[in-house]
Amino acid sequence: MVEVSPSIISSDLSHLYDEIKRCEDAGAGSFHLDVMDGHFVNNITMGPDLIRAIRKSTGLRLDAHLMIERPDKYYKSFLDAGADVLLIHYESPVNTMELLKKFHRENIRYGIVINPETNFERVKSLIENAEILLIMSVNPGFSGQKFIDDSLIKVSQAREFIRANNLKTRIEIDGGINDETGRLAANAGADILVSASFIFKNGVINPIKTLKNF
Repeated sequence: MVEVSPSIISSDLSHLYDEIKRCEDAGAGSFHLDVMDGHFVNNITMGPDLIRAIRKSTGLRLDAHLMIERPDKYYKSFLDAGADVLLIHYESPVNTMELLKKFHRENIRYGIVINPETNFERVKSLIENAEILLIMSVNPGFSGQKFIDDSLIKVSQAREFIRANNLKTRIEIDGGINDETGRLAANAGADILVSASFIFKNGVINPIKTLKNF
């Protein structure tokens, strides 16, 4: 059974508390928070204030996916707002390796994100202390994109590497996840399925239960 992590930005934010509770009742294991700054990706979404409101509404793990140019400058704001895990892009225009080392020294929970054009080989040396490896199965920025099939190869490669090296890192996949692609991702070795449109455009409860049972 995989963990389902609804991407809360696709919910009806005018009924945030109710949407969160529906997700919890359906069996969601965490919430995915898409933070975009309009520079690293061509979209602007939530900031610390919305995360603070989400934190007040749930006790589940909050994963802050920082699609921003300066995660090194702003990460503390998201921790202070209530995020539990910081997901940092390998492609961020900062010294990613030094930032992750800093997180490890300070006992900050973190994950590494790779975009569709980034090979798994690039991050093999970085995932030992990462709680999550997030493999993007669409180009980050907008919900509703078509699933990129080649992402499944990276999921399988990551699963084999994690198993061979006895690591605790969990594999998460995000982008175009529905009842078909979710099953493929779970079969390839994904531990966590992030889903947005499929969940919130289809009544929340049944989609989460479907994904959770892969």
